[in-house]
Amino acid sequence: MKKSNGQQLSLFDITLEHTITNIDIEPPTVSEPITTENPIVGSKNLCPYPIPKVDDIIKIIDRSAYKLSRGDLITTVFECGALAISNMVDLTQYDEREQRYKEIMKKYSPDERKLISDIFSKIFALSSSVVYDDGTFDDYLGELFMRCNQGNKHAGQFFTPFHISKMMAKMTITDEDIKNGEIITVCDPCCGGGGLAMAALDVLKNDYKVNYAMDCFIECADIDIRCVHMTYLQLSLAGVPAIIKHQNTSTQELYSVWKTPAFIFQYPRFCRFQ
Repeated sequence: MKKSNGQQLSLFDITLEHTITNIDIEPPTVSEPITTENPIVGSKNLCPYPIPKVDDIIKIIDRSAYKLSRGDLITTVFECGALAISNMVDLTQYDEREQRYKEIMKKYSPDERKLISDIFSKIFALSSSVVYDDGTFDDYLGELFMRCNQGNKHAGQFFTPFHISKMMAKMTITDEDIKNGEIITVCDPCCGGGGLAMAALDVLKNDYKVNYAMDCFIECADIDIRCVHMTYLQLSLAGVPAIIKHQNTSTQELYSVWKTPAFIFQYPRFCRFQ
């Protein structure tokens, strides 16, 4: 699974014949090549497509606010995106998740389905951009979630700012954790949108030059299924071998398990962690 040029694994490197019905969610396309005359503004990233920002996604959501609530829309995008990726690779859960996907899509008109697809295509592009040289890590979906006012103040659900998560990752990960040929494991039992996991990846890749697609395994859990979907999307699109559990960490009651493409494609290497 390791790319010949040393870059991280991306879903853009994967071609599968299996497709999802009802709605087509495709990687973004670029109408013209990116050259020195047509750079990605403000970036040295070698990503081959323009990288959207969270602000761009918010603008699309705001334009549709007259007919769809922010909360319902972003929750649907996260869930449908997670279902679409899972159903590309995790065929053991395909039937149940495909049925759930169809149930959601029945609620929306063709124009609304197109809107969901458009928003997810930008999330796909933004979250996948971290695999390229100089890719910028962040808790993009956590920021999007909070800016859509989806945090639950009664449950104390406020996501940690990414710069704090990164500081914690720098304090936690040391030279002793980096051993050639050994898999580095990260666990977050209350993951939110996956911000702490993304911060750990940032430190591993940029401070220690670890190819996390090969040498890192992450396990996350959260009781909020929206958080599970967000974390699954962020880690899947970053090319991370990971398992995300919809689980009550206190009681260990387990509701569902989400395995990223990188985990499934490298199952013999990581199966002992499941």
